[in-house]
Amino acid sequence: MFVDPKGIRNIGATDPKIQFYETIKEIELRLGNPKVVLDSFIVSNTPSHEMRKLWGIDKPAMQKHHILFQEEDKDSYVRAMLENK
Repeated sequence: MFVDPKGIRNIGATDPKIQFYETIKEIELRLGNPKVVLDSFIVSNTPSHEMRKLWGIDKPAMQKHHILFQEEDKDSYVRAMLENK
Protein backbone atom coordinates (compact mmCIF):
# COMPACT_ATOMS: atom_id res chain seq x y z
CA MET A 1 0.00 0.00 0.00
CA PHE A 2 1.28 3.41 -0.98
CA VAL A 3 0.19 6.20 1.39
CA ASP A 4 1.01 9.80 0.55
CA PRO A 5 0.38 12.30 3.35
CA LYS A 6 0.11 15.73 1.80
CA GLY A 7 -1.73 18.97 1.49
CA ILE A 8 -3.75 18.96 -1.70
CA ARG A 9 -4.93 22.58 -1.83
CA ASN A 10 -2.47 23.50 -4.60
CA ILE A 11 -2.98 20.52 -6.90
CA GLY A 12 -5.89 19.72 -9.17
CA ALA A 13 -8.21 16.74 -9.12
CA THR A 14 -6.56 15.39 -12.28
CA ASP A 15 -3.01 15.63 -10.92
CA PRO A 16 -1.10 12.34 -11.34
CA LYS A 17 -0.66 12.10 -7.56
CA ILE A 18 -4.44 12.23 -7.09
CA GLN A 19 -5.01 9.74 -9.92
CA PHE A 20 -2.34 7.31 -8.68
CA TYR A 21 -5.00 5.07 -7.10
CA GLU A 22 -5.99 4.14 -10.68
CA THR A 23 -2.42 3.91 -11.98
CA ILE A 24 -1.39 1.50 -9.24
CA LYS A 25 -4.29 -0.81 -10.13
CA GLU A 26 -3.09 -0.83 -13.76
CA ILE A 27 0.34 -1.87 -12.49
CA GLU A 28 -1.26 -4.59 -10.36
CA LEU A 29 -3.11 -5.91 -13.41
CA ARG A 30 0.07 -5.95 -15.51
CA LEU A 31 1.86 -7.98 -12.84
CA GLY A 32 -0.66 -10.74 -13.40
CA ASN A 33 -0.21 -12.25 -9.95
CA PRO A 34 -3.46 -12.54 -7.96
CA LYS A 35 -1.44 -12.76 -4.74
CA VAL A 36 -0.12 -9.22 -5.26
CA VAL A 37 -2.60 -6.49 -4.33
CA LEU A 38 -1.55 -2.86 -4.78
CA ASP A 39 -3.41 0.18 -3.53
CA SER A 40 -2.76 3.84 -2.77
CA PHE A 41 -4.28 6.65 -0.74
CA ILE A 42 -3.74 10.35 -0.21
CA VAL A 43 -4.06 11.36 3.45
CA SER A 44 -4.82 15.04 3.15
CA ASN A 45 -4.11 17.61 5.80
CA THR A 46 -6.27 20.02 3.79
CA PRO A 47 -9.86 19.79 5.07
CA SER A 48 -12.55 18.37 2.78
CA HIS A 49 -14.69 21.53 2.99
CA GLU A 50 -11.83 23.55 1.46
CA MET A 51 -11.36 20.99 -1.29
CA ARG A 52 -15.10 20.92 -2.02
CA LYS A 53 -14.90 24.66 -2.77
CA LEU A 54 -11.80 24.25 -4.96
CA TRP A 55 -12.73 21.07 -6.84
CA GLY A 56 -16.52 21.24 -6.73
CA ILE A 57 -16.92 17.65 -5.51
CA ASP A 58 -18.10 16.41 -2.13
CA LYS A 59 -16.22 14.34 0.42
CA PRO A 60 -17.72 10.96 -0.61
CA ALA A 61 -16.53 11.60 -4.18
CA MET A 62 -13.05 12.43 -2.90
CA GLN A 63 -13.05 9.23 -0.84
CA LYS A 64 -13.88 7.26 -4.00
CA HIS A 65 -10.64 8.73 -5.37
CA HIS A 66 -8.87 7.35 -2.27
CA ILE A 67 -8.47 10.73 -0.60
CA LEU A 68 -8.87 10.56 3.17
CA PHE A 69 -8.65 13.43 5.62
CA GLN A 70 -6.11 13.34 8.41
CA GLU A 71 -7.86 15.50 10.98
CA GLU A 72 -11.55 15.00 10.31
CA ASP A 73 -11.15 11.24 9.78
CA LYS A 74 -8.47 10.75 12.43
CA ASP A 75 -10.42 7.97 14.12
CA SER A 76 -11.18 6.06 10.94
CA TYR A 77 -8.81 6.74 8.03
CA VAL A 78 -6.34 3.95 8.82
CA ARG A 79 -9.18 1.44 9.11
CA ALA A 80 -10.67 2.76 5.84
CA MET A 81 -7.38 2.08 4.05
CA LEU A 82 -7.02 -1.41 5.49
CA GLU A 83 -10.62 -2.40 4.83
CA ASN A 84 -10.80 -0.95 1.32
CA LYS A 85 -12.41 -3.40 -1.03
